[in-house]
Amino acid sequence: MHDVRSAGFRGETTATRRDFLRGASVAGAGILGLGGVMTATSPSAHAAGPTPPGTITDFGVLSTALTVFEGHFGTDGDGQPVVYGIQMGTPGVVSVIDPITRELRRTIPLPGSSGGWGITQASDGLVYAGTYDEGRLYQYDPVADEVVDLGPPIAGQTYVYGLRPGTDGRVYGGTYPDAHAFSYSPAEGVRDFGPMYEGQFYAIDTAIDPEREILWVAIGSAGHLIRVDLSTGEKRDILPAEFQGASSYPYDINLIEGRLFVKLSQNGTAFVLDPDTGEVIADGFTMSSRGTAPLAPDGESVYFTSSGQLWRYDLTTDTPAPVLGASGQPIATGAGVGWGFVDGVLYAAIGNYAGQAMWYDPDAGTHESFTLPFPPQAIGLNNLTAGPDGTIYTNLYINGNLTTFDPDTETVTTLGRLGQSDGFAWHDGLLYAGVYPYAGLLAYDPSQPYALGTNPRELFRLQNEHGQNRPVAILGTPDTIYVGSTPDYGQWGGALTAYDLATGTHTVRRDIVPDQAVVSLAVLGDTLWGGSSIAGGGGTTPRATEARLFAVDLATGEKTGQYAPVRDVASVDALTEGPDGRLWGLAGGTLFVFDPLRRAVVRRKDLPGGSSGWQDEIHVNPDGYVYLSSGGQLLRVDPRSFKVWVVRARGTQRLDQDGVGNLWFSDGPRLLRYEPGRPGSGSVAHHG
Repeated sequence: MHDVRSAGFRGETTATRRDFLRGASVAGAGILGLGGVMTATSPSAHAAGPTPPGTITDFGVLSTALTVFEGHFGTDGDGQPVVYGIQMGTPGVVSVIDPITRELRRTIPLPGSSGGWGITQASDGLVYAGTYDEGRLYQYDPVADEVVDLGPPIAGQTYVYGLRPGTDGRVYGGTYPDAHAFSYSPAEGVRDFGPMYEGQFYAIDTAIDPEREILWVAIGSAGHLIRVDLSTGEKRDILPAEFQGASSYPYDINLIEGRLFVKLSQNGTAFVLDPDTGEVIADGFTMSSRGTAPLAPDGESVYFTSSGQLWRYDLTTDTPAPVLGASGQPIATGAGVGWGFVDGVLYAAIGNYAGQAMWYDPDAGTHESFTLPFPPQAIGLNNLTAGPDGTIYTNLYINGNLTTFDPDTETVTTLGRLGQSDGFAWHDGLLYAGVYPYAGLLAYDPSQPYALGTNPRELFRLQNEHGQNRPVAILGTPDTIYVGSTPDYGQWGGALTAYDLATGTHTVRRDIVPDQAVVSLAVLGDTLWGGSSIAGGGGTTPRATEARLFAVDLATGEKTGQYAPVRDVASVDALTEGPDGRLWGLAGGTLFVFDPLRRAVVRRKDLPGGSSGWQDEIHVNPDGYVYLSSGGQLLRVDPRSFKVWVVRARGTQRLDQDGVGNLWFSDGPRLLRYEPGRPGSGSVAHHG
């Protein structure tokens, strides 16, 4: 799913997901959150009475995993070399590891965070971590071994990015969603330099020349590179004209010896600029690492990784080339997420999921790959699905591990990395997964050994050619798999894709609802029904004003109608065939019933708690009731009276139903099951 070249998780990673969850623009939200469109309605306003009978079993955290966002090579309280790695978790943590002895020294929890995209060490030795979803800055003192939560440096910002050290204990950074740049030091606190580019959302990285008081800020989703004179406040966009406003935006920037190294967010395109004029000094190469290493001790070399190899930029000739080892061959390595020199030897932490690392001795030409003991953490479940045999499949957010849970034996098995799957569906015994950020559709056969690349195998991708990044709605008919998807960063217009099972070909219909994503699907008879979301890709403001329900003739593929089932909502979040044979759906915290013959809504019901966007779900249960997740609540609905009961008031995400009618859902990293019961049998069990 993600390596350090995939910009989505750093500006995304968690923004677009939040954007679509709340069915609106990125304004006022952050990259990785679950903040849906919440209606201020108390459960009691609509609930029908006491909690329905049934049993909730909490199986706890099924597994832990490793996701290192960024590393910084610095020193500990005794001046000894260490690498500080910021990791995803519940909460996020900073781990401190000795790269020489390869020993874990310390793991520092960052309460209130889920991880972070920025870590650095200031000139006074204090370490700073910038986090999400609350946009907080944490300060760690290696001498006192104390961490301080400094809170959000800029009010209203939910992500802190691109931390860089200056002088006098000062650090610089950027924010989302208003693209502010700022500095912080213990002596002067926060200086807010304001939004860097009107209408843009991500100040994704920074570079600083403290002597001249010049700050550079990388901007997305529409690309800009802002040079700020901190003494005068003057701002200039120095990104070459052909890249300004493009969806591939500056993602990593490094200022070294009067040159600004720039990596773009797509395809690893990289170049070197004059930091004052923006004139291109060198181009024609790619970069897979999170920026470059600092200036080498020889004063002539800048190292980075590209296409699985270690590369060197020669400052004397302004040319990049692969590094050759003692054998005369290129040095194979993964993408660097943190760099440093120890006694003239280059060290790199390699991202993102296995704690890999390497060192390279430029004098001897020798190198070694090894592992650093970053401790696995509990990570939120991004998605789950109940298989035909009752096995529960779970997928980790960002990390992308696919895990199975056997409810009978409570056995947990990690199959391997799939990628972050925002959509799951079963068809003819195969699991189809829609994978972010490249909008790939993968097919997995559980009867065969798991081997990413062959099983699951990739059927197609939609990002590069069709501008999509999240396949969130997947549905199978006898001969076709249909996929509804959301647009990529900085773009508008989702797509409905049809994959022909017989020929292995696919057709894409983008903008089937103009400027809207396709986030829900259902089939009734000979018609495919779809629900839209007004949200564009990350870093955009919606162009549309109201979500739509649309109909497609399965025989011809033509759209036959478009409707507004609920007025003024941002998303039609879920669709299914209801117990009465009509189309039931969720839209912005409202349950509706649509008669496909009359082509009209015949019933609506406002629900308690609002909406979580396209992650809300609806299921018809064998007990005769309809169960749904809406606004983080698990609700039961009587299909005749439309009475609503609150089964669980919070922490209900990714609801799915198994073959016997049990409801499965996640609460952060925990897996839970609700078994509907007869009156008098209700209880809540906490397990694990």
